[in-house]
Amino acid sequence: MDSEIFQGNALSAVDGKSRLSIPAFIRNALIPAEPRHIHLTVHGRAPCLMVHGDNYSAHMLAELDKRENGADPDAFDDAERGLWGMSERLNCDAGGRIVLSGLLREEGRIEDMALFVGRGRYAELWNPKVAVEVGGDRLKTIASYYLRQRGGKA
Repeated sequence: MDSEIFQGNALSAVDGKSRLSIPAFIRNALIPAEPRHIHLTVHGRAPCLMVHGDNYSAHMLAELDKRENGADPDAFDDAERGLWGMSERLNCDAGGRIVLSGLLREEGRIEDMALFVGRGRYAELWNPKVAVEVGGDRLKTIASYYLRQRGGKA
């Protein structure tokens, strides 16, 4: 299965209307998709969101189907709700901006800044302060860098 590759990192401001700019490393990975859109999904293990394209959505569906056989039905139902009920397909405007829904913004703990971090087949969307608190060494390094650049405490 072909997949977009998300490589890089960037910080985006989040305005009072929950708008933010999708960084070029993500927009470029989704070309030639038209209209340009992204998928945002609540991450299953970390306090962040996942950013991905259609190919990774298909991959996640296939992985979930593999787990269905022999899985606890209640756990499987909850996994499906998390994957599909707590995700959105968002069109990017001409400037590469999206609007975060209240649920996703709350679940991702996103405040006034959004840190994008490439993970290969998908990217993560973090509150950089949360990334410093709970992330591994490399995530903390990335988040601390951007917080220092913005004059914040790293």
